[in-house]
Amino acid sequence: MQAQPVQKTVGGVSFEDRFAHLHDDTPAALEWQWARDRTAQAAAEASPNYRPVYDRLLALAGAGSPFAPRKAGGLWFGHQNVGGDHVLTAGETALGKGRTITSAAALAKAAGGGAVMMTWFEPSPNGHFVALAWGRDGDMSGQWTVFETATGRRVVDVPALSYTGARPGWLPDESGFWLDGRTDEGLHRLRFVPVADGAAARPDVVLPETLVEAKHSGLTPHISPDGRRAVVVTEPHEHIALALLDLDTLAVTRFLPDGWDGECDGSWADAETYVARVNDGAPRGRVVAIPASRSIDRAAWRELVPAGDGFIGWAGVIGQRLYVGDLVDVSLRVRLFDLDGQLAGALPLENPGSSPSMLLERCVRRGDALAFTHGTFTRAAVLVTHDPETGELQQHGVPAHQLDDAVAEQRFATSRDGTRIPYFIVRRKDLPQDGPQPTLVHAYGGFNISMLPSFPANFVPFIEAGGVFVQASLRGGAEYGKAWHDGGRLDNKQNTFDDLEAVAEALIADGVSQPELMAFMGASNGGLLAGIAIVQQSHLWRAVVPSVPIFDIMEMLPLTAATAGVRAIMYEDYGDTTMSEVARSVIRWSPYHNIADGVAYPAIYQIFGEKDVGCMPFHGRKFTARLDEADAGGRPIHLRVWRDTGHGVTDPAKGAAWNGEWLAFVMDQLGMRADGAGA
Repeated sequence: MQAQPVQKTVGGVSFEDRFAHLHDDTPAALEWQWARDRTAQAAAEASPNYRPVYDRLLALAGAGSPFAPRKAGGLWFGHQNVGGDHVLTAGETALGKGRTITSAAALAKAAGGGAVMMTWFEPSPNGHFVALAWGRDGDMSGQWTVFETATGRRVVDVPALSYTGARPGWLPDESGFWLDGRTDEGLHRLRFVPVADGAAARPDVVLPETLVEAKHSGLTPHISPDGRRAVVVTEPHEHIALALLDLDTLAVTRFLPDGWDGECDGSWADAETYVARVNDGAPRGRVVAIPASRSIDRAAWRELVPAGDGFIGWAGVIGQRLYVGDLVDVSLRVRLFDLDGQLAGALPLENPGSSPSMLLERCVRRGDALAFTHGTFTRAAVLVTHDPETGELQQHGVPAHQLDDAVAEQRFATSRDGTRIPYFIVRRKDLPQDGPQPTLVHAYGGFNISMLPSFPANFVPFIEAGGVFVQASLRGGAEYGKAWHDGGRLDNKQNTFDDLEAVAEALIADGVSQPELMAFMGASNGGLLAGIAIVQQSHLWRAVVPSVPIFDIMEMLPLTAATAGVRAIMYEDYGDTTMSEVARSVIRWSPYHNIADGVAYPAIYQIFGEKDVGCMPFHGRKFTARLDEADAGGRPIHLRVWRDTGHGVTDPAKGAAWNGEWLAFVMDQLGMRADGAGA
C-alpha cells in the first residue's frame, strides 16, 4: 500500500498522517484489508501448531459462564451452556439447569438469523421478570429484552448501548425499570420502561452536564428499597454515585460533596441509608454509611470499615450482611461485616486467586445471596455462594479444568521511577530453570481493571508445550487502589509502558527468557499496550499480538453521536485529544504516530472485529501499512479482521479459532511445538 501523506491538526498539534486514506471504509481500503485478512488467516491455519492448539482450546471452552448467577425471589438466574447453545435459565439451585427462559439460538431465530451474543442480565427484585442484554452479528449496541420468568414470554424490547455497562434499575414493585440512554445532544437521559401490565409511563429525566458529565459512558440507577429514590452510579470502569433522583418528583440533585475525587458505589441498606465503598482521600478505600437526605455533608457519613492492609475493590449489602472484597498482594479476600461495621469473618478462599465474575461486575448487584466465581492459575473457576441469613458457604460443582503439573509464582520488577511491579509466572513443574525458555507475557494496565490470578485457559496449550506464561499487573489497573489507577492513565500513561518494559527486562535479567524467545499478547487496552511493545520496545520481543487494539490515539474514533458512549470510556484513561494539553501528551506515545523507519520490528499478528464500535479495524489498516513501509526486519506483519464480530467472541468454536490462530503464530515464532504438531 502506497503512502499518501497529508498534514493534520488535532487539538492544536500538527502531524503527518501517511496513510490517512485508510482511515475511512472506502472500497479500496476494504479491498486491501480483506486481502491482508485472507493472508493472515491462511498463514495461521497452515501452521502445524494450529490444529492441535485449536482442538485443545475447544476442549477448554464452554465450561461455564463468566457471569455468576443471581438469586431473586427464591430463584437462581444464570447463563448456561446447553448443547453448545447459550441459555438463560431460572432454577431452584445455583447450578441446576432450571427452566429455559431464552437462548442465543432462540433469539437468533426470532431475529431472522445471525450470531447472537448474550451479555448482562438483571432479574427483577422478586424474580417475576428478567431483563437480558444481547446483540446480533457483532452489534455492540444491541438491546435489553424483558422476559416473564414463569412463561418465557417476551414482554418488551428496549434498544440500548449495552457496551456502556448501564444496567436497569428495577422498581421494588417490579412495575418497570429506569435505564440510561442519551439525548441527541449527547446528555445522559434516564427513561422509565413499563413492564408489568398497567404500569404507567413516566417522563424522561435528562441529567444536566453540571451533575453528570457526558464523558461518563453509562449509568445504573440504584433504586432504594421503598422505590422513592435512585442513586445514579457511573459505569463501567469507574463507579461514582454522582446524582440522587427523587422518583416521586423526578428532581435530581448532587449526591457527593463538592470537590469529590474518587469512586463511591455500593447498595442501599434501608430506605434512607446508602452503604458505599469510597476512596476519595483514602487510596486503599473504606466503607461508609451515607444518609441519602444529607449525602453532600461528609460530617453526616458514618465509617463502617476503615482503610486497612488491602485495597477495597467492591462492597455492598445483601440481607443484613455487608460484603467487602479487597485485594491483598494481588489476590482476592472477601470479608463479612454486620451493618454496624463489626467484622464477622472472612470467606476461606484459596490464594492466590480471584473472581472472574467480580472482575466483570466490579460491584455487588442486588440479590438474595452473594454469588461469585473463584479460580486460581492452576484451577478453573467454581461458583461460590454465601447465604446472608444462614451464613452457609457453598462451593458448587468441581473445577472444569486443572493444571496439576503446573506451578504459579509471584515476583516483582522495578519500573523506571522505582515503583514495584507485581507479576506471576506460571510454568510446568518439570520445566528446566537453568536457561531461558519460550515466554509469553500478558498484561492490560488500564481502566481501573485488575489483572488477578485466574485460570489461563487461552494460554494452556502454551504452558503445556513447555512455555513460561507471565501475567503482569501494571499501573492503570486497580490492583493497588486509586493511586495505581491514576498512576497509569492520562498524563501518567507512559508509566504503564515503562512497567511492561521493567517486567520484560526482569525476565531477561533473571534468566527466565531472552528477547528471541519472548512474546507479548494484550487485548483491548492491552492491545494498545501491544502497540507500544512494538514501537517502543521492539528490541525486547520476538513476536507481539495486539488483539482488538487502538493505535491512532489522536483520532481514536469518529466524533459522532453514535460513538459518544465508547469515546467516554476511552477519555477516562487517554483523555480527549481535541484538548490541546491532551493532544500534546498523546502524540508522544500514540503507537501509529511513533513508528520509525529502519527498525527491525517483531513478528506481529493483529486481530480486529469487523463491527467493533470502539476498536475499529481502520486502526489495523493504518498501523499495518505504516509498519510495512518502515520495517527493516522482515518478520511477518499480519492483519486479521473477523467478519460479523465485535469486541471479541463467546461462541466456543469461534473462540477456539480466534485464539488458536494467534497462539499458533506465537508458538511458531518461538520455535515451539504443541502436542500433536509433530517435529
